[in-house]
Amino acid sequence: MEFAGSGDIVVTAVMPVRNEGDFIGKVLEDLRAQDFPHEKMEVIVVDGESDDDTVAIASSFKGAFPNFKILENPGRLSSRARNLGAKAAKGKYIVFIDGHCHLPSSKLISDIVALFEKSGADALCRPQPLTLSPQTLFQRAVSLARASGLGHALDSTIYTNRERFVKAASSAASYRREVFDRVGYYDESFDACEDVEFNTRVDKAGLKSFISPKLTVEYAARQSLGALFVQLYRYGVGRWKLFRKHPSTLGSGTLITTAFAVGAVIYPILWLISHTLALAASVVVLLYIAAVIGASFTIAKRPAQRALFFFLPIIFFTIHFALGYGFLVGIIRHRS
Repeated sequence: MEFAGSGDIVVTAVMPVRNEGDFIGKVLEDLRAQDFPHEKMEVIVVDGESDDDTVAIASSFKGAFPNFKILENPGRLSSRARNLGAKAAKGKYIVFIDGHCHLPSSKLISDIVALFEKSGADALCRPQPLTLSPQTLFQRAVSLARASGLGHALDSTIYTNRERFVKAASSAASYRREVFDRVGYYDESFDACEDVEFNTRVDKAGLKSFISPKLTVEYAARQSLGALFVQLYRYGVGRWKLFRKHPSTLGSGTLITTAFAVGAVIYPILWLISHTLALAASVVVLLYIAAVIGASFTIAKRPAQRALFFFLPIIFFTIHFALGYGFLVGIIRHRS
């Protein structure tokens, strides 16, 4: 593949990070291992006042890339970091890469450039499975639960395995520079779902987005129920802010999980108020339990995955309750 202009930067990789000392070195090693000409690539690490060794580790890679810089992000928010990186970027294409992922292909950057040119798309989406190794049994259960129909939004494309044009909303992470001229930058009032909000504007502007398994980036599943709850709770709050700005984004999944969170709190109280109401609500509860048990059995039916069955029901409950609870908290905060 040929690139115009011997001194031109073709791709800028922007890494918004904070306290990623355990992972950032591995991600930068993945970038260093790319078969793409390093002189055509720019790496910008945007650090949100890390108080671990993130900056020290990142600084050790300055000699690995001809075009490398570290920017400070006093606001700490990812949305602000993304804007700082995008505005400083010199590349024709801007790619956002998190500080806690794995790039399984050494051709990722080359494939990004090739797919932009082949598809003519304005943005590229990527699969983002929670398959980063090594995994505990619990993490394996989380990754499979999140990839199932009961564990993530049905319109999400982060677990797709085929190339096609799709909506940017759920998984776009690479953009032509001109996209920012068309739709603006990230909304810095968001501290979660800022990428979904930005991608919603990409879709509303009528820009084209393309996804390919070649662009897969692996992430680590949360290691505990508490960490999983916090992650999904933040998504739920972000979904409320997203709905406030873009009402059309309110999907059935958000409504169902919000109703589920309300029901989970009210159901035990119904037994104190009216046995008739409680028995009627029990029908819904039993249907939910049946759906969860069915999904858990489907995932764990293979001999190598049977031990996961004991984790899956509580993982599904945590996913659904945390998302709904976060959305409710967003409503309450707004009203107060």
